[in-house]
Amino acid sequence: MSHNSILSEEEIEALLEVTAGSQSRPVVLLVDDDRQVLAKMRHWIERANFHCLTASSAAAAMRRISRDEAGIDLLVTDLRMEHDGSGLDLIRQLKSAGTFLPIIVLSGHAQTRELIDAMELNVLDFMLKPVDPVHFVGALRRCLG
Repeated sequence: MSHNSILSEEEIEALLEVTAGSQSRPVVLLVDDDRQVLAKMRHWIERANFHCLTASSAAAAMRRISRDEAGIDLLVTDLRMEHDGSGLDLIRQLKSAGTFLPIIVLSGHAQTRELIDAMELNVLDFMLKPVDPVHFVGALRRCLG
């Protein structure tokens, strides 16, 4: 045992094993062009003990994913956004780039064709807005295991 350490070598080794096995909080990338929706849903995500990144457009989300893909565990995107592409465009771009992320899609007014297209692109869940917070957090937990 070192004279400079409060812990024994065995205690230090045990502490290192415990902390090495611990993982950081899962990261959710939330994409929506409505800032109020982003703020509300970010609050739900963080209260559920997940880390939340946000983007207000499909283009901003794609830039974020390109930069931080390995650090993102789940994508939650609005289906329809007014600027810089839709959520469906984003999902298609990810698929064509060979990027796989689990995805939950949100929409306030989806058409049947959009739903079918999204589900064919490996979307794990689809939720209509307004989203129930309990149902939403449950879906996050299912997707992030």
